[in-house]
Parts: sequence; C-alpha cells; structure tokens
Amino acid sequence: MSESPLRRAPAHALSFATTLAGVSLTITLAACGGGGDEAGGGPTPAASQQCAATGTCPGSGPTQNHPVAALCPATLDYNTTYTGGSGAGELVKMQFDSTQGTYRIQILESAVPKATNDIYPTRAGVTLTGTMAHPARPLPTPAQNQCAYELKTVTASDGASQALIDPANPPIVFVGNGVAGGGIPGATIEYAGIFGIGAIPKTTFPMYPVLAFAETETDFSKVAGTYNVLGYHLVPSGGSVTPAGHFVPATAQTVETLNADGTCTPASGNCVTTGQPWQLRAGTDGAFDSNNANGSQPYPHFYATAFLQDNSSRAKGVLVVGKLDGARVPLLVRVGYARIDLGQGILSVDDESGLALLAPAAAATQAAMQGSYIGSGSDFKYLSSIVHDNLVALIDPQDTSLKPVGGFQMDFTQATRPGVVATTDNSGITGTLITTGPVYAHLFGPASAPTFRVSALASR
Repeated sequence: MSESPLRRAPAHALSFATTLAGVSLTITLAACGGGGDEAGGGPTPAASQQCAATGTCPGSGPTQNHPVAALCPATLDYNTTYTGGSGAGELVKMQFDSTQGTYRIQILESAVPKATNDIYPTRAGVTLTGTMAHPARPLPTPAQNQCAYELKTVTASDGASQALIDPANPPIVFVGNGVAGGGIPGATIEYAGIFGIGAIPKTTFPMYPVLAFAETETDFSKVAGTYNVLGYHLVPSGGSVTPAGHFVPATAQTVETLNADGTCTPASGNCVTTGQPWQLRAGTDGAFDSNNANGSQPYPHFYATAFLQDNSSRAKGVLVVGKLDGARVPLLVRVGYARIDLGQGILSVDDESGLALLAPAAAATQAAMQGSYIGSGSDFKYLSSIVHDNLVALIDPQDTSLKPVGGFQMDFTQATRPGVVATTDNSGITGTLITTGPVYAHLFGPASAPTFRVSALASR
C-alpha cells in the first residue's frame, strides 16, 4: 500500500452478505455435500450428502442476524470513480449517482465493435449514460438491495455505438465500499467476413461481467512480485481463417514474476501477462498499459493457435491494480484487436479478449477465505457464494428463498503450487481457485466449455 490511507472499508466490500439473511450451516452442507470434522462442521461428507438427499440433515442451531457496518456508501455520486475491466476486454470507468438515479460508464479501451455487423471500429472512447434503480426483483434484505443497481436505460455518447440492455436480463451492478462489480451493457457480435472468409455468426451477449475499484495503485514497484495467474478469454474468430468454432474459450493457469521495471519473468515457458514492459497509462486512468505500438513485440495470448498473432497485432493488455480492504488486487484485461480493410491494405486479427486475476504465489489459508461474496462470470450469472470452512454454497442473490443453486469443496493442501486451491463440486467437476485479499477467481469445468467467475467479499 502507499502511505495514503485507504477509504476505510470494513471487511464487507460488497453488499450481499447472504449469511446476514439467516443462511445456516445446514444449508451450506446440503449445497456442498461435505463438512467433515472441521471446527463448525456437521456430519461427515458421506452422511451430509445422504441427509441432503433425504431431507433429514440435523440443524446447526438457530441462525442469527448480527449487526454490521454499512455494506455500501449511504449515497453515491460522480465524485467516486470505479476503474476496472469487463469480460469483453474493456477498460472502463464507472460512476453512479444514487440521488438522481443515473450512471456513467466511460469505455477507454474496447474490443467490442461499435456496430453489430462489423468488427472495427470499437466502442473505445464512448461514454454510456442512463438511468438506474434498485432491482425490480429485490435482494433478500433491504441493506443488500440498497447496494444493488439495475441499469434501466442506456445512451451512447456518439449516438451510434451499440450497448444492449435486455429488460428480461438487465445488467446489475453491486456497489460496496471501494468496489463495484456485476454487469454492464452487452452487445451483439456479427461479421460477414471477406467473401465469407472470417465470418462470425450473430451472437448476443446480454451483459458483460465487470469488476472495478474506487482506488488503484499507480506505483508499479509496489505491484512487483510473484503471482499465480488465472484467466479466461474468448476468441470470436475461432483463431483461424476457417475455424472449427467461434467464441472459442481460452484459459490460463500459470505463475509469473512481475518485476519493478514492468517486465515479466515466467516460471516456465512464456509470460501471458506482459508483452512490452508495463507502463503507467497517460492521464489519470489509474492503470498500466502493455501495447505493441512500435510493432516489436505483440501482447501475449492464451489461445494456442491465435490468428495473425504477430508483430502487426495491436491487441494490448491493461493492468488495473485495485486497492481494497488493505490488499492490492491485480486485474488483467486483454483488449483484442481486429481490423480488415483491403482498400488500405490492413489485415490484423488478434481478437482474443477477456480477464485474468493475479494473486500472490503464497499459501492461501482456509481462515482468510471465510465469508460471503458476490460476483458474476462467463456464464452471465450473478451469484453469491458463502464460504464456511472448506465449503462454498452458491446462491442466486435475487432469490429470497436463499435456496442454494450449487456449491463446491476446496482442497487447501495446494499440492500443485502455493496459492492454488483445487475445487470439486458434487458432480465431480473440478476446478482451480486463487484469492488475493477480498477477491477470488474460480475456473472450473472442461477445457471445451469452462466457466470463470470473479467474486468480491461481501461480509466476514
């Protein structure tokens, strides 16, 4: 941390502590199918799964609602700016006015095409404005609902860029003390290609997952360190002229050292976080940039067969390092680039885009993970997660019944490397989790269809 103090955020950085609504350990065990003999646990994993199936689980004692400090600022205004990234490969700045019921999202970098039937230019440089209100489908408690904002309308500053709000599935932003996450307006991607080559079928994204911070680190020497990297990108082009598929997922699980001069040293192979050395972006962006403006070293990619990923690529990386609850949270944005203009002799397609989280390559502890979180992911779902011991119950934050919709168990032995926590759900689906302070990232499922979710702390 720099010497300037953080805005003092209690350890509930977001507003959806479902435990405060009375979720008991019994529910958590039923969702996760385990508990063992750990402190606060219940039946053994086998017994827990059996009682969950038969509805005969013993109670864990009366639930209690404990008073907590405010989950989010009492009012929001445009004096606070949240800087972060979207899953579409965008650098964004978000502002909210709770009194007027309005919002403003500046899109500083973007891989999202401005028009539905094209790939270039993108909506970079466009500001989205509109109205917002607390969710039409309320969250379980008034305190939680007070910190959630459903985006109702949207207007692009250039009068042309697409920004989708689906009333049936509107973007929702969950605002806490120092952090904002959830979803921002989506878009429809479609491209006819050149004589059919490179065509992308019409695909609509109802929203794009987003995470942003009220305070960011701008001194890279304080960011330097060895990190676990966990990330998820999409490749609209499929990575080749005649792809086997489109919007192909590409993931990364690796460890790298970021040096004080902005360079990267991989533990093995090549760095996926850094091409050109990281440099502080001009102006007051509060983020770092790694680009290929001089055409000497393209920004790296996750996808093994990237199309035209050479020195002509203008894809870039943006690193936003949030300061949250006494920790630094590095969020990495890959901004893909695609432009085809045969008249000007331009053929540049490196459209892989997405997010990754970096977490210190140090042992994660079970105690540090305890609490309730809120997040969104590549499956376009908003989920609250309740962490108790090594169990995680997943809940729809807008379902007042608080009935779990899933869950998983965490293995803190970290056999692969320090800080990398293996996960398994009741269906046997495995995954990987890393955590940095009050934020965790979870990647799970098969390589052909993985799911990636980033969640921020709501309550201890």
